[in-house]
Amino acid sequence: MQNGLPYLDILIFAIIAIFLVFRLKNILGTKAELDETKVKKDKDTNNFSNVISIDKKQTKDEYDKEVIKIQQIDKSFNKQEFLSGSEVFFKMVLDSFVLGNLDKVKDFIKPSILKNFNLVINERKKEKETLIIDIKSINKIELISATVSKANIKINVLFETFQIKALKDKTENIIDGDINEEILVKDIWVFERKINDINPNYTLIETKSL
Repeated sequence: MQNGLPYLDILIFAIIAIFLVFRLKNILGTKAELDETKVKKDKDTNNFSNVISIDKKQTKDEYDKEVIKIQQIDKSFNKQEFLSGSEVFFKMVLDSFVLGNLDKVKDFIKPSILKNFNLVINERKKEKETLIIDIKSINKIELISATVSKANIKINVLFETFQIKALKDKTENIIDGDINEEILVKDIWVFERKINDINPNYTLIETKSL
């Protein structure tokens, strides 16, 4: 990517946990289950969404070799710039999802994932529900693995954030989550760039949860 995003080159870049669903209604904060750790109780809870678990982390040698391959393909690649851009993108997607309008980020999300997100947004609007996602602090953003094939570059980024998450029904009653308790949310987003594509931007193609 080029500078517009600091690395993802995203328009305004001004994309927590968006998650793949066990049920479409349950993406990112609807009535479902998501592996989260409560700060005060120091235990896992299952409140919002179902996502795919990552199996293993690359060794340092494997990781370093793949990053070198990326830099050989893309001379402008800078890990820190990429992570800075990923952070802004992460926040943009969450904000857009909560607001129910993904227009600002839709060009950087895989169509099948975007379709699922919009289905959930539309159902939430139909039920007149209100989603609350407030990122209180960022614990860690880390590039945990990268792979280079003949056709694609894929980069996995870990986001660890403390959040307030809740869902209200049409009468403003909380039906999921807790607006008074922060939870630690760990997500992995997978970004992909096609090597031979003249478009240098990365696309969000998958979300995972730890």
